[in-house]
Amino acid sequence: LTTAQLHRPAKAMLVTVAPLPGALARLNPVLRHATRDSHGTAAMVLARYVPPERRLVWAQAGHPPPLLLRDGQVHSLDRPGGMLLGASSTPEYEEAECRLRPGDRVLLYTDGLVERPGEGLDRGLKRLAEAVLAHPGDEPGSLGPLLVGMLEGERRDDVCVVDIRVPVEPD
Repeated sequence: LTTAQLHRPAKAMLVTVAPLPGALARLNPVLRHATRDSHGTAAMVLARYVPPERRLVWAQAGHPPPLLLRDGQVHSLDRPGGMLLGASSTPEYEEAECRLRPGDRVLLYTDGLVERPGEGLDRGLKRLAEAVLAHPGDEPGSLGPLLVGMLEGERRDDVCVVDIRVPVEPD
């Protein structure tokens, strides 16, 4: 069972289980029982965005934190507690919330975007922050230049990016 194969059960959990930590907790045994590898694990982030409140709620299972670009500054959102899916038979997960402002940009991404062989995750997160600052554009296709810079060199994992942009309110 791969992370991609968890997509359908994760979607079902989001519909049937209100709190995100509860959804992750229910996905944990799905991975543990469905995989033939007793040591199989998967990283995952689940998020809900409530546009009228500009509220992002998220939980993670061993996943890198979303990146927030606000007022020309970039920082990773504080990670709520959560271990890799499949790492324990009794995992605990927490959720975090971020109120977004007009003009904010949030990037959710897989670890394949920031991990490189022989390099620590912190270096990859720093490289992503630098790339976002160098390519903050709002025009269609603006992820292209950012991804080109981030994806050069050897790749060992898949990459997915969700780019959330809160519209600027008219004056």
